[in-house]
Amino acid sequence: MIGTPYGDRAVCWDIPADPTALREVRARLHQVLASWDLPGRGDLADDIVLATSEVLGNAVSHGRPPIRLTLRLSGETLCAEVTDHGAGLPERRGADDDAEHGRGLRIVEALCDEWGVQPALGGQAKTVWFRKKCLRQGA
Repeated sequence: MIGTPYGDRAVCWDIPADPTALREVRARLHQVLASWDLPGRGDLADDIVLATSEVLGNAVSHGRPPIRLTLRLSGETLCAEVTDHGAGLPERRGADDDAEHGRGLRIVEALCDEWGVQPALGGQAKTVWFRKKCLRQGA
């Protein structure tokens, strides 16, 4: 974990391209977020872990290694970034109620304040990111 004199916090992990690794990543995220003492910790942390898990799941399923997760808390804004080296960009799709897949980015959109995709030069990598406000109590 990285800390700065300004109180910003960050973690960065390389994630195996293996869906079974996501369970451990979710547990590590919960530990980090608890240590950051976010306001409304339970619900806020659950939202962040779910959104991160959706983006990571897409990277593991559709991207290529290396896959990297970066999580930063700066002031009252938490930013998560997932970078993978697969070609193509994720698409927000409509999903039927019975569909098993296709809701991930809709979930991220519902839980976060903003999200986007930043393609790398040459199109052989991209970073999917989201931001969520973590307002202090009484703010």
